[in-house]
Amino acid sequence: MRQRCFSVVLAATLAAGWASPARAVIGLAARFGDVVLENVAPGRTYNLREAAHVPFGMQNIGDAPVTIEVDFSFPSKAQLSKNYEPIPDPSWLKAIPNTLTIGPHSIGFFDLLLSVPDDPKLKGKNFEVMVTGRMKGSGMLALAVENKIRFSIGPGPKTLQEEKRQKAMRQLDFDVRPDAIYLSDVPVGRDYDAWKAARKVIHIANYASDPLDVAFKAQGWDSRLSLPDGYEPIPDPSWIVFRSSHVAVEPDEIGRADFILRIPKQEKYRGKKYAAVIRTALSTGFWLDAPVKLYVQTKP
Repeated sequence: MRQRCFSVVLAATLAAGWASPARAVIGLAARFGDVVLENVAPGRTYNLREAAHVPFGMQNIGDAPVTIEVDFSFPSKAQLSKNYEPIPDPSWLKAIPNTLTIGPHSIGFFDLLLSVPDDPKLKGKNFEVMVTGRMKGSGMLALAVENKIRFSIGPGPKTLQEEKRQKAMRQLDFDVRPDAIYLSDVPVGRDYDAWKAARKVIHIANYASDPLDVAFKAQGWDSRLSLPDGYEPIPDPSWIVFRSSHVAVEPDEIGRADFILRIPKQEKYRGKKYAAVIRTALSTGFWLDAPVKLYVQTKP
């Protein structure tokens, strides 16, 4: 979904990792960058997942499940960006869910909601808040990753424009279509080209002034999505094979991602209905909130 009500700017991600020779490897990384919102309106609530096209993802790079909690706080003087002031109240933001258990070598996603009071005195203000994802119940081994969120009630400060000019950040304005792909009569035991057989392909439209380098990854079904009746999660996402792992899309152009299905020749896979999710990410590692749902029905 394209957002036109404010600009979005992304900077580098932060990551933390630590290993102990006496214990399993523990590591945590944030699939999230500094987010800057402009022209935020008082009295409105914004879902940063929809606004930035980048979900707040926490990656467990360790060997054991971890429980992550998310909180918001005032930035320190050293963290505060030029021409921004600390958010008046960190409770303007909340995470849904507030805590999440993430399996080893997996990523969990949170929705971050920004609710700005309906106060005309806020117009023209530029605020900053810190968002932290931290492990729970790990004592001395607890890890945390921290990012900043900046938003302006109106246009951003002149210093933000300079950041854009220096290309220290990337402005995103893109669209991924379709939201869902349905494929029927898919054979087992041989390659099925989605474009040649059913004229199905993923399109990426780039409306920004910078080129996009988009990566694709198939995964099992996302439990946050409703699974249609009769479908089951695909047993192996590696059955979905992209002809190219990256697609470069120039400004004001539309790129495409072709893929094939390679379902093993086994009787148990015939006459099945499988569901999967195709995720998109920038080559820099930012995950884009533009999942494509794939529904596959195999031949009997």
